Amino acid sequence: MRSGKKGSESSSTGRKTERGVLQAGVAKVDITPHEPTYLCGYSLRKEPAADVHDPIFVRALAFDDGRRRFVMMMADLVGMDGESVRSRIAEATGIDPECVYAGDVHNHASPISSARPKNAPPGHLGNDHTRWFKHFHEAVVQVVRDALATLQPVKIGAGKGSSRIAMNRRKRMHDRESVITFDENAASQSFGEHKTDRPVPIREFEGVVRLGANPAGPIDEEVGVLRIDTLDDRSLAVLINYACHGTSLGGRNASISGDWMGRMMTVVEDRLGVSPIFLQGAAGDVNPRFVGGLDGYVDSFEKTAELGEEFASEVIRVWNGIRTESPAAPTIRAASADILLPRCYRDLYKDFRNTAVVAPTTAVRIDDLTWVNFPGEMFNEIGREVKRASPTPVTFLACCTNGSVGYFPTRSAFGEGGYEPVMSHLDPAAEQHYVRQITELLGRLR
Repeated sequence: MRSGKKGSESSSTGRKTERGVLQAGVAKVDITPHEPTYLCGYSLRKEPAADVHDPIFVRALAFDDGRRRFVMMMADLVGMDGESVRSRIAEATGIDPECVYAGDVHNHASPISSARPKNAPPGHLGNDHTRWFKHFHEAVVQVVRDALATLQPVKIGAGKGSSRIAMNRRKRMHDRESVITFDENAASQSFGEHKTDRPVPIREFEGVVRLGANPAGPIDEEVGVLRIDTLDDRSLAVLINYACHGTSLGGRNASISGDWMGRMMTVVEDRLGVSPIFLQGAAGDVNPRFVGGLDGYVDSFEKTAELGEEFASEVIRVWNGIRTESPAAPTIRAASADILLPRCYRDLYKDFRNTAVVAPTTAVRIDDLTWVNFPGEMFNEIGREVKRASPTPVTFLACCTNGSVGYFPTRSAFGEGGYEPVMSHLDPAAEQHYVRQITELLGRLR
């Protein structure tokens, strides 16, 4: 068994199960908190969640070709430590680490799941002390074990749809004065610690990029759908891939929720009778059409549900048009590399020896399907470059998976400024280096 180190490619683990038949298994485990927990995703919130609006889960989809296993574990969270979770899953199950995807759907209405740093300052929020924290870290392994326990021969088929529930979020400003801050979900004069009855006017400048709706900006409209049926034509599972932040509920929301993706998966499961799993795409610069707190919108569970239901309808439409069959080439192939990206100049002042950001990446191919992970928040235009470089007609891009290097903007976005480029740990030249290396990696699966 190989460990998925830089430059590795393999398709065998020496398993003794039947070869030539693709098997799949799927599972989910409820991780809804039943005690006060702090929410992740917005610095505006300082208090624990007030209640639970709808449940959240961890979900797993596993494949087995008789020689090798590939598993995807996705949590209805944001900011999960995917690198450590991936290692724990691999150690507990014996699956080659390069064939484990451990990620989150990037849901900003969910609890903090990562441990607080040992040197955390006073007031640093976390849930380490809760029963929920222990349950979550047990559930990420249990859900994979459950999926492996349900492995059975399957037929598969894939299709593509299109959705506009997303919108580019790099809003270009105009000269003005208002009481609205640069980011109402980070600091506000109407909510949180800076709330005041006497808000001061704030100057904004023409051409500055802020978080907000940019209808003219690019998004990736593609909805990727993988249908999985048993050999006797019973529907088993559906994998869904799309690029859009889980931020329809903003920083004023104090309720646990699965956001629009949670509602979408509930509708899909209810109407199709299958187990869904969602892979977050290249959504670094993409929000839902509305975000509570931005552009005058308020948090709304009704509008959030509308987004999820609209998207679910497209998934179901695509699903109904897919014909499944036993794959002609059921072998699971994997190619891995530690992609090296140049670190931003600012960070070099902290450690001038550390000039590279490491992005552990695995591409997996089964027949005419390819999966690629990215450990961070990639801009949608780079995500589309990955799909163009893929050796197969259908490619599923799993961002926020197997770690986090933070935001990955395009080179042009660095020149425009704004939230994501400022927060990024990457140099503007990172895009060209990434595209070259990911193209080489995907070429090994042709």
